[in-house]
Amino acid sequence: MSSKYPEAIPVADINSVSVIDALLEVFSRMEFPREIQCDNGTSFTSQLTTEFFERFGIKVTHSSVHHPQSNPVERFHRTLKRLLKVLCLQSGEDWEKNLPATLLALRTVTHESTGFSPAELVHGKNLRTPEGLLYEHWVNPQESESFVTEYVFELINRMRRCQDLAVERMTEVQVKRKTWYDKNAVRRKFQVGDQVLCVVLATSKPNKMAVQWTGPGVIESQLSDTNYIVKMANKNDKTQIYHVNLLKPYHQRPEKINLL
Repeated sequence: MSSKYPEAIPVADINSVSVIDALLEVFSRMEFPREIQCDNGTSFTSQLTTEFFERFGIKVTHSSVHHPQSNPVERFHRTLKRLLKVLCLQSGEDWEKNLPATLLALRTVTHESTGFSPAELVHGKNLRTPEGLLYEHWVNPQESESFVTEYVFELINRMRRCQDLAVERMTEVQVKRKTWYDKNAVRRKFQVGDQVLCVVLATSKPNKMAVQWTGPGVIESQLSDTNYIVKMANKNDKTQIYHVNLLKPYHQRPEKINLL
Protein backbone atom coordinates (compact mmCIF):
# COMPACT_ATOMS: atom_id res chain seq x y z
CA MET A 1 0.00 0.00 0.00
CA SER A 2 2.93 2.36 0.60
CA SER A 3 3.81 2.32 -3.11
CA LYS A 4 0.17 2.91 -4.16
CA TYR A 5 0.76 0.55 -7.09
CA PRO A 6 -2.69 -0.33 -8.49
CA GLU A 7 -3.83 -3.73 -9.74
CA ALA A 8 -7.29 -4.59 -11.06
CA ILE A 9 -8.62 -7.87 -12.45
CA PRO A 10 -12.04 -8.02 -14.18
CA VAL A 11 -14.21 -10.81 -12.73
CA ALA A 12 -17.72 -11.98 -13.51
CA ASP A 13 -18.61 -12.34 -9.83
CA ILE A 14 -16.99 -12.02 -6.41
CA ASN A 15 -17.35 -15.52 -5.02
CA SER A 16 -14.40 -17.11 -3.23
CA VAL A 17 -13.15 -19.03 -6.28
CA SER A 18 -13.12 -15.92 -8.49
CA VAL A 19 -11.36 -13.89 -5.81
CA ILE A 20 -8.66 -16.54 -5.30
CA ASP A 21 -8.08 -16.84 -9.06
CA ALA A 22 -7.72 -13.05 -9.32
CA LEU A 23 -5.31 -12.95 -6.38
CA LEU A 24 -3.19 -15.71 -7.92
CA GLU A 25 -2.98 -13.69 -11.13
CA VAL A 26 -1.71 -10.68 -9.20
CA PHE A 27 0.66 -12.76 -7.05
CA SER A 28 2.16 -14.36 -10.17
CA ARG A 29 3.44 -10.90 -11.14
CA MET A 30 4.06 -9.31 -7.75
CA GLU A 31 5.00 -12.36 -5.58
CA PHE A 32 3.05 -13.72 -2.62
CA PRO A 33 2.71 -11.11 0.13
CA ARG A 34 3.34 -11.66 3.83
CA GLU A 35 0.27 -9.63 4.76
CA ILE A 36 -2.90 -8.53 3.00
CA GLN A 37 -5.66 -6.14 4.01
CA CYS A 38 -9.24 -7.13 3.14
CA ASP A 39 -12.72 -5.91 3.85
CA ASN A 40 -15.24 -8.01 5.76
CA GLY A 41 -17.01 -9.42 2.70
CA THR A 42 -17.82 -13.12 2.63
CA SER A 43 -15.40 -13.57 -0.28
CA PHE A 44 -12.51 -12.85 2.09
CA THR A 45 -13.89 -14.49 5.23
CA SER A 46 -15.09 -17.79 3.76
CA GLN A 47 -13.50 -21.09 4.75
CA LEU A 48 -11.97 -21.53 1.28
CA THR A 49 -10.32 -18.11 1.24
CA THR A 50 -9.18 -18.42 4.86
CA GLU A 51 -7.53 -21.78 4.11
CA PHE A 52 -5.89 -20.30 0.99
CA PHE A 53 -4.29 -17.52 3.03
CA GLU A 54 -3.17 -19.95 5.74
CA ARG A 55 -1.58 -22.40 3.29
CA PHE A 56 0.51 -19.65 1.70
CA GLY A 57 1.47 -18.01 4.99
CA ILE A 58 -0.39 -14.77 4.35
CA LYS A 59 -1.48 -12.79 7.39
CA VAL A 60 -4.92 -11.23 6.90
CA THR A 61 -5.87 -7.86 8.36
CA HIS A 62 -9.53 -6.91 8.10
CA SER A 63 -10.47 -3.25 7.84
CA SER A 64 -13.00 -1.86 10.28
CA VAL A 65 -16.58 -2.11 9.09
CA HIS A 66 -18.33 0.79 7.38
CA HIS A 67 -15.19 2.92 7.50
CA PRO A 68 -13.58 3.28 4.03
CA GLN A 69 -10.84 5.55 5.42
CA SER A 70 -9.21 2.48 6.95
CA ASN A 71 -9.01 0.73 3.57
CA PRO A 72 -7.20 2.66 0.77
CA VAL A 73 -8.56 0.19 -1.80
CA GLU A 74 -12.05 1.68 -1.39
CA ARG A 75 -10.72 5.10 -2.40
CA PHE A 76 -8.86 3.55 -5.34
CA HIS A 77 -12.11 1.92 -6.49
CA ARG A 78 -13.84 5.30 -6.67
CA THR A 79 -10.98 6.84 -8.65
CA LEU A 80 -10.79 3.88 -11.04
CA LYS A 81 -14.55 3.87 -11.68
CA ARG A 82 -14.55 7.57 -12.45
CA LEU A 83 -11.66 7.27 -14.92
CA LEU A 84 -13.22 4.29 -16.68
CA LYS A 85 -16.56 6.06 -16.92
CA VAL A 86 -14.99 9.11 -18.59
CA LEU A 87 -12.97 7.01 -21.02
CA CYS A 88 -15.96 4.86 -21.94
CA LEU A 89 -18.02 7.97 -22.68
CA GLN A 90 -15.26 9.33 -24.89
CA SER A 91 -14.35 6.14 -26.75
CA GLY A 92 -17.62 4.23 -26.60
CA GLU A 93 -15.71 1.05 -25.73
CA ASP A 94 -16.34 -1.44 -22.95
CA TRP A 95 -14.64 -0.63 -19.67
CA GLU A 96 -12.53 -3.81 -19.85
CA LYS A 97 -10.78 -2.47 -22.97
CA ASN A 98 -9.93 0.80 -21.23
CA LEU A 99 -8.66 -0.87 -18.06
CA PRO A 100 -5.01 -1.44 -19.17
CA ALA A 101 -4.55 2.19 -20.28
CA THR A 102 -6.15 3.43 -17.07
CA LEU A 103 -3.89 1.29 -14.88
CA LEU A 104 -0.81 2.41 -16.81
CA ALA A 105 -1.76 6.04 -16.24
CA LEU A 106 -2.33 5.48 -12.53
CA ARG A 107 0.98 3.64 -12.21
CA THR A 108 2.99 6.42 -13.86
CA VAL A 109 1.41 9.50 -12.26
CA THR A 110 3.47 11.04 -9.45
CA HIS A 111 1.83 10.92 -6.02
CA GLU A 112 2.10 14.04 -3.90
CA SER A 113 2.40 11.99 -0.71
CA THR A 114 5.42 9.99 -1.94
CA GLY A 115 6.98 12.23 -4.59
CA PHE A 116 7.32 9.23 -6.91
CA SER A 117 5.12 7.28 -9.25
CA PRO A 118 3.93 3.84 -8.09
CA ALA A 119 5.90 2.26 -10.93
CA GLU A 120 9.15 3.87 -9.73
CA LEU A 121 8.63 2.57 -6.18
CA VAL A 122 7.84 -0.97 -7.34
CA HIS A 123 10.18 -1.41 -10.33
CA GLY A 124 12.89 1.08 -9.37
CA LYS A 125 12.69 2.88 -12.70
CA ASN A 126 10.31 4.73 -14.96
CA LEU A 127 8.18 2.63 -17.28
CA ARG A 128 8.40 2.92 -21.03
CA THR A 129 5.30 4.85 -22.01
CA PRO A 130 3.87 5.80 -25.41
CA GLU A 131 5.74 9.13 -25.13
CA GLY A 132 9.04 7.29 -24.83
CA LEU A 133 8.13 4.94 -27.65
CA LEU A 134 7.31 7.90 -29.89
CA TYR A 135 10.71 9.45 -29.16
CA GLU A 136 12.43 6.16 -29.98
CA HIS A 137 10.46 5.96 -33.23
CA TRP A 138 11.61 9.43 -34.25
CA VAL A 139 15.26 8.79 -33.32
CA ASN A 140 15.40 5.37 -35.00
CA PRO A 141 12.62 5.28 -37.58
CA GLN A 142 11.95 1.79 -38.85
CA GLU A 143 8.52 2.27 -40.33
CA SER A 144 7.33 5.10 -42.50
CA GLU A 145 3.61 4.52 -42.06
CA SER A 146 1.92 7.52 -40.47
CA PHE A 147 -0.63 5.37 -38.67
CA VAL A 148 2.04 4.27 -36.17
CA THR A 149 2.69 7.86 -35.07
CA GLU A 150 -1.01 8.68 -35.03
CA TYR A 151 -1.76 5.64 -32.90
CA VAL A 152 0.97 6.50 -30.41
CA PHE A 153 -0.28 10.09 -30.20
CA GLU A 154 -3.74 8.74 -29.44
CA LEU A 155 -2.32 6.61 -26.62
CA ILE A 156 -0.43 9.59 -25.22
CA ASN A 157 -3.54 11.75 -25.20
CA ARG A 158 -5.54 8.99 -23.55
CA MET A 159 -2.92 8.51 -20.85
CA ARG A 160 -2.68 12.23 -20.20
CA ARG A 161 -6.45 12.41 -19.77
CA CYS A 162 -6.25 9.54 -17.30
CA GLN A 163 -3.40 11.16 -15.37
CA ASP A 164 -5.10 14.56 -15.25
CA LEU A 165 -8.32 12.98 -14.04
CA ALA A 166 -6.45 10.87 -11.50
CA VAL A 167 -4.61 13.88 -10.04
CA GLU A 168 -7.81 15.92 -10.01
CA ARG A 169 -9.75 13.14 -8.32
CA MET A 170 -7.08 12.43 -5.69
CA THR A 171 -6.77 16.13 -4.82
CA GLU A 172 -10.53 16.54 -4.61
CA VAL A 173 -10.95 13.48 -2.41
CA GLN A 174 -8.09 14.47 -0.10
CA VAL A 175 -9.50 17.97 0.43
CA LYS A 176 -13.05 16.73 1.02
CA ARG A 177 -11.90 13.94 3.32
CA LYS A 178 -9.74 16.26 5.43
CA THR A 179 -12.47 18.92 5.64
CA TRP A 180 -15.09 16.38 6.65
CA TYR A 181 -12.84 14.65 9.14
CA ASP A 182 -11.66 17.86 10.81
CA LYS A 183 -15.26 18.99 11.13
CA ASN A 184 -16.67 15.76 12.52
CA ALA A 185 -13.72 14.19 14.32
CA VAL A 186 -14.27 13.47 17.98
CA ARG A 187 -11.38 12.18 20.06
CA ARG A 188 -12.51 9.04 21.84
CA LYS A 189 -10.58 6.40 23.73
CA PHE A 190 -11.94 3.22 25.26
CA GLN A 191 -10.62 0.65 27.67
CA VAL A 192 -11.10 -3.12 27.56
CA GLY A 193 -14.41 -3.91 29.23
CA ASP A 194 -16.04 -0.55 28.42
CA GLN A 195 -19.63 -0.70 27.19
CA VAL A 196 -20.21 1.08 23.90
CA LEU A 197 -22.86 1.72 21.28
CA CYS A 198 -22.03 0.91 17.65
CA VAL A 199 -23.23 2.53 14.45
CA VAL A 200 -25.86 0.46 12.65
CA LEU A 201 -24.51 -0.51 9.22
CA ALA A 202 -26.51 0.54 6.18
CA THR A 203 -28.75 -2.08 4.58
CA SER A 204 -30.01 -2.44 1.02
CA LYS A 205 -33.30 -0.86 2.04
CA PRO A 206 -32.40 1.75 4.65
CA ASN A 207 -35.12 2.93 6.98
CA LYS A 208 -34.72 6.61 7.76
CA MET A 209 -36.59 6.14 11.02
CA ALA A 210 -34.41 3.24 12.18
CA VAL A 211 -32.22 3.57 15.25
CA GLN A 212 -28.71 4.70 14.24
CA TRP A 213 -26.95 2.98 17.12
CA THR A 214 -27.08 -0.55 18.45
CA GLY A 215 -25.77 -2.18 21.58
CA PRO A 216 -24.52 -2.11 24.11
CA GLY A 217 -21.39 -4.00 23.16
CA VAL A 218 -18.25 -4.60 25.17
CA ILE A 219 -14.71 -3.63 24.13
CA GLU A 220 -12.90 -6.97 23.95
CA SER A 221 -9.51 -5.72 22.79
CA GLN A 222 -7.76 -2.78 21.15
CA LEU A 223 -6.05 -3.40 17.80
CA SER A 224 -4.63 0.10 17.31
CA ASP A 225 -5.22 3.70 18.32
CA THR A 226 -8.35 3.75 16.18
CA ASN A 227 -9.63 0.17 15.86
CA TYR A 228 -11.35 -1.94 18.53
CA ILE A 229 -12.82 -5.43 18.65
CA VAL A 230 -16.35 -5.22 20.05
CA LYS A 231 -18.42 -8.16 21.31
CA MET A 232 -22.17 -7.71 20.84
CA ALA A 233 -24.18 -9.47 23.54
CA ASN A 234 -27.38 -9.51 21.49
CA LYS A 235 -25.74 -11.21 18.48
CA ASN A 236 -24.63 -14.54 19.94
CA ASP A 237 -21.46 -12.92 21.28
CA LYS A 238 -20.30 -12.09 17.75
CA THR A 239 -17.20 -9.90 17.55
CA GLN A 240 -16.57 -7.19 14.97
CA ILE A 241 -13.84 -4.65 14.26
CA TYR A 242 -15.03 -1.05 14.62
CA HIS A 243 -13.29 2.26 14.03
CA VAL A 244 -13.34 4.59 17.02
CA ASN A 245 -15.46 7.09 15.08
CA LEU A 246 -18.23 4.48 14.86
CA LEU A 247 -18.38 3.97 18.62
CA LYS A 248 -19.64 6.02 21.52
CA PRO A 249 -19.82 5.36 25.27
CA TYR A 250 -22.90 3.61 26.59
CA HIS A 251 -24.41 5.17 29.70
CA GLN A 252 -26.98 2.98 31.41
CA ARG A 253 -30.03 4.81 32.60
CA PRO A 254 -30.65 4.58 36.33
CA GLU A 255 -33.56 2.36 37.24
CA LYS A 256 -36.64 4.14 38.51
CA ILE A 257 -38.03 2.93 41.82
CA ASN A 258 -41.67 3.61 42.55
CA LEU A 259 -42.34 4.20 46.22
CA LEU A 260 -45.83 3.27 47.37
